Amino acid sequence: MVEAEGNPDFDFDTFSGTTAKADDIIASANTLPFLSPRRLVIVRDADKMTADELGLLAQYAKDPSPAATLVLAASSIAKNTRIYKAVDALGGVSEYAAPKKSELPSWVVKLFIAKGRTITRDGAEALVRSVGKDLRRLETEADKVIAYAGEKQQLERSDVEEVVVETAPTSIFEFLDALGRRDAASSLGLLGDLIDNGDALPGIHAMTLRHLRSLIGIVALRERGMSASEVARAVKLADWQYRNLARQAERFREEELVAAIRGAADFEAKMKTSQGDPRLVFERFVVSVCDRSGHTVTRSA
Repeated sequence: MVEAEGNPDFDFDTFSGTTAKADDIIASANTLPFLSPRRLVIVRDADKMTADELGLLAQYAKDPSPAATLVLAASSIAKNTRIYKAVDALGGVSEYAAPKKSELPSWVVKLFIAKGRTITRDGAEALVRSVGKDLRRLETEADKVIAYAGEKQQLERSDVEEVVVETAPTSIFEFLDALGRRDAASSLGLLGDLIDNGDALPGIHAMTLRHLRSLIGIVALRERGMSASEVARAVKLADWQYRNLARQAERFREEELVAAIRGAADFEAKMKTSQGDPRLVFERFVVSVCDRSGHTVTRSA
């Protein structure tokens, strides 16, 4: 590693696009470095500057100081603007898109590989569920897991659960996944978290009914002899969504899902007529969906 020369504190400036003026930024960039080979000038939230101010920076970019690096950090800048075109002409545009939530487990798997370890998909998903979408926190928690595991190379869900404290808010999809696994204890716990976090029962009920209908659709279409790809297209699901729901559908018989949908309708009727405590009624419904009495799980090839 090559260490930086001089003291960067003398040759570093940072500005906020919400308050900075282009003239001040340009003056900083044109100032000769004092104790370092180059000056570094960073403008955060550059997309919040006015078009006129960005136009001045675009003009500067035509003849930038050879002794300075000017960095404009922005959430989004249109490609047809003067500043984008000016920076792009210098080969200085870099785009960093955060991974989508569905891509985060794969991102975590790659993160562990980069750190010289491997982690199972289940372990990566557990880390994402616990931490949420903050990439910086995901990396911090990954480092904790690795440190705790010692020399262990292949890390698993249990390694994550021993170290990481759950901080991400519960999502409705976590609840639905637990319901689809027929895990009554997890379903009730996650339901309680949703309600405590302000989610309304009517909304939870609507999403649950939609989930059950997707499951029964998959079961019914499978029984007609459709292939996995045909079923996925018929129910209008992405491949990864279908795979998740297909695993859950294997845990139910069609008549059980029909009964569950009827139970959801009964809950709605009782809620509208104020028959009993809505939360208690819904909890009983959840338990009935998860009840495996007399059920034998069969898996398709």
